[in-house]
Amino acid sequence: MIGATQRIALGYLDTLSHALRQWDLLQQDAVRAALLRQIHFTGVRALPLISLFALLFGAVIVTSALASVGADNELALKTVVWGGIRELAPLAAAMIIVARSSVAIGAETALMRLQSGIHDSLWKGAAYEDHPVLPRVLGLALSATMLVAYFQCIAFGAALLATSFTLRTPLPTELGHFLDAAHWWQIPLSLIKGTVFGAGIGVISCYHGLSVEADIREVPKAVMAACVGSLTWVCAVDVFAVLLLLA
Repeated sequence: MIGATQRIALGYLDTLSHALRQWDLLQQDAVRAALLRQIHFTGVRALPLISLFALLFGAVIVTSALASVGADNELALKTVVWGGIRELAPLAAAMIIVARSSVAIGAETALMRLQSGIHDSLWKGAAYEDHPVLPRVLGLALSATMLVAYFQCIAFGAALLATSFTLRTPLPTELGHFLDAAHWWQIPLSLIKGTVFGAGIGVISCYHGLSVEADIREVPKAVMAACVGSLTWVCAVDVFAVLLLLA
């Protein structure tokens, strides 16, 4: 007999498989419009919040590092490189998406199921209103990638300015230190993590929203399950990535 955990995992895989099989739905104007709306809500509208996080991280972490190690600005920038590019940028983007979009998608898809009667035919493909999965999964994946890249740019800019101002050195000099401290593979790795985070959050949120019974009281349960499942996914992927790098 399949346990609850295995059943949920199979549901996630089925939801992802369904979205991938329906890729041709992007040719429809309604699906593309839904995708753009999802990117706007998840990515564009989150830019001010992630900008604030990135500015604080880039400026504060460098200032703290320089206060601790003195004028060793290369070490300070390495702290930003390793913390900002590879770790904090994807996590910050994922936490913002979970807080803003996972809950919204869980509630939205649950209400769509209750109101429009989405049922097993969902997994056989249909029009947009009967197919909420693809634009949301793809929208969250693209938005997460965009937010990670944006976080990196803002954090590094703030770090360079903070270092240059603190040490009274030219920006080109600090940029050279940054380039010496960085590794090329950190940026694509960070972007890949962000994409995986976003796609997984989309799949999990859609699955729980579309799994509600025909009862309005099931909507809060779906929202909670979407949030908890998304957080579990982010933690699991991050731990796996760390173990993979340490292996």
